[in-house]
Order: sequence, then C-alpha cells, then structure tokens
Amino acid sequence: MSDASLSVGAQLARGREAQGLSVADVANRLKLTPKQINALENDQFDSLGPVFSRGFVRNYARLLQLDVPILLDAMQAPGTAAEDLTIRDEHIAISHSLSQYWLKLIAAIIIIAIGLTLGVYQWLRNAPTAPARLAQAPAPVAPTAAVGTAVPTAAPAMPLSAPATPPTEAPAGNVAATANTATAAGSAVIDLHFKQDAWVDINDANKKRIVSRLYHAGETAQFTGLPPFTAVLGNAANVSLTYNGKPVDLAAHTKVSVARLTLE
Repeated sequence: MSDASLSVGAQLARGREAQGLSVADVANRLKLTPKQINALENDQFDSLGPVFSRGFVRNYARLLQLDVPILLDAMQAPGTAAEDLTIRDEHIAISHSLSQYWLKLIAAIIIIAIGLTLGVYQWLRNAPTAPARLAQAPAPVAPTAAVGTAVPTAAPAMPLSAPATPPTEAPAGNVAATANTATAAGSAVIDLHFKQDAWVDINDANKKRIVSRLYHAGETAQFTGLPPFTAVLGNAANVSLTYNGKPVDLAAHTKVSVARLTLE
C-alpha cells in the first residue's frame, strides 16, 4: 500500500523499513549501489536522470510490493524532480562516406583489371606483322611441304642429247622423305598446334620473318626455314611446338604468358 501524503522517495524508504531491509540489502537485490538507493529515497531523481530514475523506482516498488502506477504518476506530479521524456528529431544526416569509399575502391579495382586485360590484348594485336600472312600467300625461304606430300627438287641441267628422266614421285604419307629433304637442304621444320587463340612471331637465321599472325583455337601450322630461329609465342601455355619432330617444352621459356626462345 502507498501513502499519497508522502513523497515517492519517502514511500520507498518506509516500505523498505517495514520489511526490515537495509539500504545494502535493496542495493544488492536491485543490482544498484547504496548511493543510488539513497538518491531514490531522497527524491534526488535529477542525479540519476529522469529515464533511469523511473526504471529504478519501478523495480524498487515491485521489490517492496508497492503500487507501481501510483508511484510513477507521483513522479510526474508538480513539485517532483521528474521530467517528461521528450524525443527530439535532430535530423542528423547519416554519412555514406564509408560505403561510398568501398564502392569507389571496388570500381577502381575492376577498371584496373579491365585495363590490364585490354592492354595485353592490344599489345598482342600491335606486334610487328609480316607483309603478307602465310595463310594467304606463303613465301618460305626453303621449299615447304605439308606432311605426307613429296617435295620436288630442281633437277640438274642435262645435255640436250641425254634422255629426259621422269621425276621420281615420293609415296603418299612419306614423312621421313620430307624431313630428309629439309635436312639435306640445311633447313628445319617447326610444327605448331593451338588449343586457344595465340600470337606467333618467328624469324629465321637471316632475320627474315617467316610468320607473324594470330592463330585461332584448333588451328595447326608448319614452317620450314634456315635455323637458328627466334620465336615469340603469346598464350604459350595453350600452344604445342615440335621442332624436327621433337616436342619442345615451352614452359621453360615462358614468362607470364609469353614464350621467347631460340630453335637451333
């Protein structure tokens, strides 16, 4: 029960004493300090703050089994230290600088990645090109023959009185005959197979460019010329190269994705 003639703090102190509780007992049960309990019993709500003091009074009244609504209403009556709680909208602008920073950082990383990719692609496209592509008008230094095709050689001049000798035709698929002819002429054979698009640039011993072009995935190419050759192959990890029928390990000559090597 509450006595309306007493202040809120006095009613709390009276209820505590009626139950034989000390200030320390109440402070221990409410998880407060004795100083805060004394402030409540002396109506010093300003020192605790209007919001916290109402919560403390509510818990204190429940502990003493007093009428909680009456005590809280008494805190609002004139002459008490309680204040109305007013929530003010300060219109505080929330800064998006942090989120904007991350968006800008991600955008910059994407732009740099795209720029590097385009730069490598442009570098491959702008590599020195031959006056004419072999695929359109091949002009090898030495006679070139595809696998399985005989390489005709010029016959020496014969006296007019000697009977003409018909040229000997090599059997189809005679790869050994072709290789022997190239070796006898001091030339070498390079075979390439492309798993993906790749750029190829090859020069012979006379610094004459044999090929300089972009090949596409699935294509193959064969070149014959005078060694040693200097070769540059882009996207080398997806190119297979054999030299005079022997495979060449391009990984040992590759930096980043470009292989540079000399074939002797």
